[in-house]
Amino acid sequence: MCSANFPPVGLPACGHRLPAHTERQVTRRIFFVLRSYESRVTRSWALSRFSSPFNLRNKCRCPILRALEHQLQQSHGNSHDLAKNSPGRSFFHVLSGLLRRPQRVLFLWNWKSAGLSILLRAPIFLAATIRGGLAATVSALLTECLFCAVTAGFYGAVVQNLRDAEPQWLTGLFLIVVVPAIFQGLEFVLHRLHGTPHLRLAEIASVAVSAVSSLFNWYAMRRGALLVGGEGRSFGSDLRRLPGLLLAFTAALPRWAGRRKKSAGSSENGVSRTRSADC
Repeated sequence: MCSANFPPVGLPACGHRLPAHTERQVTRRIFFVLRSYESRVTRSWALSRFSSPFNLRNKCRCPILRALEHQLQQSHGNSHDLAKNSPGRSFFHVLSGLLRRPQRVLFLWNWKSAGLSILLRAPIFLAATIRGGLAATVSALLTECLFCAVTAGFYGAVVQNLRDAEPQWLTGLFLIVVVPAIFQGLEFVLHRLHGTPHLRLAEIASVAVSAVSSLFNWYAMRRGALLVGGEGRSFGSDLRRLPGLLLAFTAALPRWAGRRKKSAGSSENGVSRTRSADC
C-alpha cells in the first residue's frame, strides 16, 4: 500500500523550498497524522490476531512514515543547534515587538514583581508619613500599594521580555534607568496630587530602592526566577531560590569591579612595557 518512491517533504508544487519553520510544521503535522492512522490500524490487527502491537508496528511501518520521522528528528536537532549557537535577541527588535504588540505586557503582568515591590516600598512611605497622623499614613500606604501593584507588575513583564536582549549594556540602561525613571516620575506626581507628607524624603529612598530592585529583578529573571506564564515556576520555588540569588547578586558587583580593575591594570602594564621597549 505504501511506496518507497515519494517526493521530498516540504517542497511546494512550484519547486521552491518553504521556510524552515513552515517546513518543520508541515512535516510534523503529516507525521503525526500518519502515525495516528498507523496506530489505529495496528491496534485493530493486534486485537484480531493476538500478536504484539510493538512488533507488528515495526513490521508494518510505512516507508513514508520512516522518512518523515527521520526528517523530523533531523530538523529538530538542527533547530536545537541553531538555538545554541545563535546570539541573543536584538534589543531594538524585542522592544519594537513590544511596542507593536503591547498586549504581551498585559498578558505577562508579573504579580511576583508587584508583590515584592509592595513589600519593599510600603515601609518607606509608612516611615515617612507616620508623623502625619493615621489618616495620612493609611492614605499614603493605599496609594503606594495601588501604584506598585500596577506599575511593578507591568515593569516585571517588560523585564521578562527583555531579559536576554543584546547588547546587555543597552538593555541594562533601559531597564535600570529609563523605565524606573518614568515610573518614579509618575509616582511623584501621584503622591504630590494626593498630598502625601514628607514626599521628598520618601521619594529619595524610593528611588534608591527602585534602582537596586530593578537591577536585582533583571539579574534574577536572567537566571529563571520571578518569571510568570509558561516560563515561570511556582512562587514557592522562587522564594526558596531568593536567598541564594541575593547572595550571588551581592557578590557579583565586587567581582565585576575586581575584574575591571585587573583588566585595567594589565592594560597599563602592557602600555608601560611597550614604552620601555620603544625606549
